[in-house]
Amino acid sequence: MITFIHTADWQLGKPFSRVADEEKRTALRSERIAAVRRIGDIARAANAGFVVVAGDLFDSTQPTKSTISAACDAIASLGVPVYVIPGNHDHAGPGSVWEQPFFVSERRDRAPNLHILLEAKPVESDASILLPCPLHRRQSMEDPTAWIRDLDAATFDDRPRIVIAHGSTVSFAQESDEEDGGRQPNLIELAKLPLAAIDYVALGDWHGFVQAGDKAWYSGSHEIDRFPKTGQTPGHVAVVRASRGAPPAVEAHATGRTRWLTHAETFATDTGPESLKETLNHLVGNTDRSLTLLKLSLGGSLGLAGHATLEQIVQSWAAGLLDLQLDRDVAVAPSREEIEALTQRAGDPLISSVARELREQIDRGGADAALAGTAIALLHEFVHAGGTR
Repeated sequence: MITFIHTADWQLGKPFSRVADEEKRTALRSERIAAVRRIGDIARAANAGFVVVAGDLFDSTQPTKSTISAACDAIASLGVPVYVIPGNHDHAGPGSVWEQPFFVSERRDRAPNLHILLEAKPVESDASILLPCPLHRRQSMEDPTAWIRDLDAATFDDRPRIVIAHGSTVSFAQESDEEDGGRQPNLIELAKLPLAAIDYVALGDWHGFVQAGDKAWYSGSHEIDRFPKTGQTPGHVAVVRASRGAPPAVEAHATGRTRWLTHAETFATDTGPESLKETLNHLVGNTDRSLTLLKLSLGGSLGLAGHATLEQIVQSWAAGLLDLQLDRDVAVAPSREEIEALTQRAGDPLISSVARELREQIDRGGADAALAGTAIALLHEFVHAGGTR
């Protein structure tokens, strides 16, 4: 029996362009490198003999030199052989990272344990026989595992046979795991493989840990990189124990640290923002906010004071979180008392005049009422932020 680590979809160098803050984008990229090093802890604890990366080690075919260097250092720290196939993001087409002189020299000097499997042919080690299915273009309508169907397994001995492939399977063909959607290319037809002659199929492309067949698993990404879809368990690697002719034993082990959370709330009264703050404190808990990304959807309506409180809360959480994606559609519903207070500021005749005009627009209703409500909320915020004497 052999024990090894199955992982995939590291996508090192991922730009995270949806995150506005450059420092936080850098932090997210750094976490993906740090998660590689945590794989080494799991490998040592499981006494794993090697690691397979089933595609997309890099996020593109042209990663930066700093990303390449950091990746090689992290891989060297694993302390065991690491076998990698090109995926759709870092495919082995012309001009790919795998043939760049800088990568070649960095791999040789900094990560001699890193082995890039660029050809569809058996790779034999002392403990196993690897059957790599590298991608040579981003999208292909050919099954990358097709070459294995005609393989003469009789030429192999009793070492476990491990397929390494990147793409969708029949079970996931209708659900793209790429952010641009659409039908998945690189379809892997597991049923056409000589499964009796294979002991494990290590798959990449689906970012959650999930079983795809009797002997086939997606390990998912080692660090979460998006708000998870239903049924996904990202941020894990698989510890696999395989023997020739026996069902594999597969366990998920957590490697991710970042948390991608979602929450939706609808306001009805001005107490809503304070309630939201309590909810978010409970949702995030005592963990480091700087490792948490939050997709927050807000609706309903608030008075002027409620809007001011909400804005303070949003600013605080946006500053502390690794990222806050805010969908805010909260109507302005100022109380009569709030509006009257603005219209009767004896020391600020201009403020009072503008407030009275906006109040009249709100009272008239129609298309201008909503705009007037927003304007009076801004006026209220201006006044209470010290914008007048």
